Amino acid sequence: MLLTFIIVATAIALLFWTYASDKVSYWKRRGVEFLTPNLIFGNFKDAVLFRSAPGWHIGDLYKMARPDAPFVGFYIFHKPCLLLRDPEIIKHVMIRDFDNFSDRHFAGSNQKDSFGMKNLFGLKNPAWKYLRTKITPTLTMAKLKQMLPLMMETAEPMLNYIKDQPVDHNNMKLLDVQDFNYKYTTDLIASIALGIKVDSFYYSNKEFSAAVKEFFYGFKRMVALITVFFMPELVEIIGTRMLFNFTFVRKIFWNAMENREKTGEKRGDFIDSLLQMKNGEQNPIYKFEGDNLLYQSGIFFSGFESSSMSTSFTLMELAKHPEYQELARKDINRAIEEYGWTYEAFQDMKYLEQTILESLRLHPPVPIVDRYTREDYKIPNTDIIIEKGTPIYISLSGLGMDPRFWDEPEVYNPDRFAEGNHIPDAYMTFGIGPRMCVGVRVGQLHTKVVLALLLREYEVWQTKEHVSFLDSRSTFTVACNGIQLYFKKIR
Repeated sequence: MLLTFIIVATAIALLFWTYASDKVSYWKRRGVEFLTPNLIFGNFKDAVLFRSAPGWHIGDLYKMARPDAPFVGFYIFHKPCLLLRDPEIIKHVMIRDFDNFSDRHFAGSNQKDSFGMKNLFGLKNPAWKYLRTKITPTLTMAKLKQMLPLMMETAEPMLNYIKDQPVDHNNMKLLDVQDFNYKYTTDLIASIALGIKVDSFYYSNKEFSAAVKEFFYGFKRMVALITVFFMPELVEIIGTRMLFNFTFVRKIFWNAMENREKTGEKRGDFIDSLLQMKNGEQNPIYKFEGDNLLYQSGIFFSGFESSSMSTSFTLMELAKHPEYQELARKDINRAIEEYGWTYEAFQDMKYLEQTILESLRLHPPVPIVDRYTREDYKIPNTDIIIEKGTPIYISLSGLGMDPRFWDEPEVYNPDRFAEGNHIPDAYMTFGIGPRMCVGVRVGQLHTKVVLALLLREYEVWQTKEHVSFLDSRSTFTVACNGIQLYFKKIR
């Protein structure tokens, strides 16, 4: 019996070794430079085991490649993937040859994570292209001007919360900016995407807050994101059980829609826009009816989540660099004195915008961009053919820290983005091409509103005792233990 077991086990191990060795020799056979894989996990072991943040793990692979390699092959388990490192090739993929790369890799054919997939973030062509033409007009300057009062109103409980926190012997308050940004963002999503007022600081709607917290930080969702982003084939097998449960969000949304239709009230939020689309002319390629309307609010969940991260990490950097913080404060005060708390004032906060853009370079909220090869594709100026169906990845964190494109890339310096300075093509935090982020302006407005309100009232510091590390479970850029900063009221 023992001998039989040893023979069978040896045979299985040999068969697996033969199979795996053949699978992870794909790039070698095609003459593509590649990273040496593990026979089981490929190049994704640390990410799968949550030893490193999955999105940032792609950035680690970027750094492992030969410094001037334009692209490099790697494996997620045994699946061959290509990591692009040359901005010129990236522009070909994202802009010039967009028709062949218009779909995201994770946009599975059945798109079972409806809340996250059946909107601009995840839809495949041609539905995506049609939807883009309908959603873009809902985020114009005129629409943002209508949203601004809602952003300001939603911020009042946050400011009161900070004011009510106790001070230490130096008259300073120690606060987790990631936590209170999360609460503010929860309230902002409720107001703009779902058309209701929520106060997560003093009068929390526990059921709604729990649903949004699960969406932001729930371990189940983090596992789901890794699967959706990097192993979408599993979604087809496992189905929706592993994805976000939006039952309660659906209930709130439809209550708001029905109430708005009955009363005819206009708030300047996204519900107003959805009602216009619902009552407008329909196209069979994507009809604005039923849950298709709800799914569109998902872009605000993801979009405000990203701008919340941007706000938190910009505050962290300004806390570590008081000289830049003071320049940002002067910029804020100048704009407010000239325009008041208006949309024009936030547009005129150019230096504050520089601090945000530099923070996004170092801490991109979504550190990767992915694409799916619809047909065989010859990489320009090479003999390399990418086979149909090959996942393509771009590491925003890798590009943002590459010394080929940035002087002293590890240094936080907002002057890189000063007017007149050349910004390298490697800066593509919002994406590039037809599928770049549609919510750039609303996300930046969200970030500027919070930063302006806080920096006008408080000086902010960070000490060495409160250094932030990334949450290794999250595909996005999240500090694992929050971002602890000291606040001191400006008198």
